[in-house]
Amino acid sequence: MPLRKGTTLEMVRLCCPDNAQASLISENFGLPVLDSDGIRDLHETLIVETANALGEHAMQILNRTGFAGGSNS
Repeated sequence: MPLRKGTTLEMVRLCCPDNAQASLISENFGLPVLDSDGIRDLHETLIVETANALGEHAMQILNRTGFAGGSNS
């Protein structure tokens, strides 16, 4: 089974509206203005901290399953 390409933080950043776009969307739909930059920054921080915390353990799991080039035996 081919592995799909991973999503990068840059790909997510390009898909998320910036503050100007969020303001226009909110205005057009009558929604409250959200702090999209703050939300994006918080998510990036959480992803990085989680990856750092799970780094070694996640690599061990990937090696056991063979997804990181390790052997299954």
